[in-house]
Amino acid sequence: MTKKTIGCDNCYRMGYMIEKKGDLSFARICDCVLRCRECNGSGSVLSKNEKAYIYISNCKVCGVIRRNVKLYNLAGIPAKYYTVLQLGTFRPKAKNESQEHALRYADHFVKKYPDMRGFLLMGKAGVGKTHLAIGAISEIILERGIRCLFKDFFHLLSELKEAYSQGTPENEVLLPLIETEVLVIDELGKGRSSDWELNILDQLISKRYNASKITLITTNYVSKEYMKEDQETLEARVGDRIASRLHEMCEFIYIEGQDHRKALRKKA
Repeated sequence: MTKKTIGCDNCYRMGYMIEKKGDLSFARICDCVLRCRECNGSGSVLSKNEKAYIYISNCKVCGVIRRNVKLYNLAGIPAKYYTVLQLGTFRPKAKNESQEHALRYADHFVKKYPDMRGFLLMGKAGVGKTHLAIGAISEIILERGIRCLFKDFFHLLSELKEAYSQGTPENEVLLPLIETEVLVIDELGKGRSSDWELNILDQLISKRYNASKITLITTNYVSKEYMKEDQETLEARVGDRIASRLHEMCEFIYIEGQDHRKALRKKA
């Protein structure tokens, strides 16, 4: 069995299928991979090095698929986005140049990774910010095996509060977010912007900044240059110190448009 024969009609030649599992998207290895003749479906083979030492290594036929599926299942992608496996699933609205620009940048980011900084998508709800961020990390996980995590900022705060109540150290919650190669922070600015919340965000951003880690962000708040009357800015929500670092870490992209969820409800 050669690498070219991995994949079948059931999995569209990908070797895996994506489905919903509880609140998360879940990648399931296809039966065609489980029947791999190279490793008898184990995912591992015995190999010899130049000194004739025998060691266990990943199967060269199905090992990459298995690794990437495992990484996808660790990424925490919400079940709602289980069909978003690549940026090609995003369809900009007609004549919406801001959505087209955001898609081009995200696509360029994926193709050039890791030689580009991250991006921050801002704009009101329902314009495709989360879709684009998840499309980007899904591609680099499933096609290139890059370790990524998706985290809703409000959920992160809830997890930290629960950890405190159970006596769990704060670092146990934050460390995976600090160490992952690519982190998506969804809904940045959501919450009360208390001193405690801003301190958590400052720790996370500062440590990723100092480690030169790539971060993708979505937010409903816009930076000062896009501010309209009576609109709270991103800088006001997170503070100038954090905003300054985000400007260095990310390309700021403002997406205009109507809330597609409201449009769908009107059609229903």
